[in-house]
Amino acid sequence: MPKSNKIKNVIFLGRKPLATEAVKHLLGKGIKVKAIVAPEQEEYRPKLRDLAVEEDIPFLSDEEIYKMIAEEDKLLSDVDLVISYLFWKKIKEPLIKLGKSGCINFHPAPLPDYKNRAGYNTAILDRRKSYGASAHFIDSENFDSGPIIKVNNFPINPDKETAMSLEQKTQKLMLELFKEVVDIFLAGDKIKTYENKGGLCLSPKQLEKLKEIDLKSDSSEEINRKIRAFFFPPYTGAKVSIKGQDFTLINNDILSYIHKLINDKK
Repeated sequence: MPKSNKIKNVIFLGRKPLATEAVKHLLGKGIKVKAIVAPEQEEYRPKLRDLAVEEDIPFLSDEEIYKMIAEEDKLLSDVDLVISYLFWKKIKEPLIKLGKSGCINFHPAPLPDYKNRAGYNTAILDRRKSYGASAHFIDSENFDSGPIIKVNNFPINPDKETAMSLEQKTQKLMLELFKEVVDIFLAGDKIKTYENKGGLCLSPKQLEKLKEIDLKSDSSEEINRKIRAFFFPPYTGAKVSIKGQDFTLINNDILSYIHKLINDKK
C-alpha cells in the first residue's frame, strides 16, 4: 500500500468553483501548492487563475507542465503528491509518477460503479437511491481505474433529481471528501485502498444514444426520467429528432424550476 510521507508539496490540477476551496484548504493546512494547472479560459467563478495570482502560485497549462517535467524544471522537484480535482483531461505519464506519494483523483461519482463521464445521468436512469464521490489513486492512463482510497455516499431521490441538482449536491460532498483524504495523507500512515474493478464507462456515442427519446415506444415515466437525467444546461438534454434536427425536451417541473431561477435573479 502507498505511504503518504506526510505531504508538504503538491501539484494541483482542477476546475470548477469548489476547486478554489480545495486549494485554500491545502494552504490552510500548511501544504505548499507548487503549481496550479487549470483551463486557461475558465468559464467558472471563482477562478483558479485568480487564486493563483492572489497566492503567488505558478499557473500552468496542461501542455506547460508536461514540457517542464521533460526539461526537469526545478519548480517540479520534491513533489509529494499530484492532485486532480475535476480535471477534465487525461493525466499521462510522467505526471502520474511525479509525486513521491503518488497521484490521486477526486471523481464525482461512486466508484467502481460509474467511471469517466455521465455518472449523474446514469444514476438517475438506474433509479439509484444513493450517490457519492470518490478518491482514488491514478496508476495508469485509464480513466478512474486506480485503487480506491475512499467513497462517500449520500441518499438521493431518483424520482426527483436532475443531473444539475445531483451535480450541485455531489460537488459539496466532494469538497468534504477532499478534506478527509488530505487528513489521511497528512497522518503519514500507509494508505488503505480498495479494488476498483468493473463499473460502467460510457463513450461519448453511447451517452448521446441514451439521450434519445422514442415518442412511440417510451412511456411517459421513461420520458420524464430521461428529461431529468439529462437536464444540465447548456448541454443538450433528452432529445427528439425531427427532420434531421435535434430538439431538447423539458417537462413542467423543469419549466417551473427555470422560472424560479429567473425570478430569483430579478
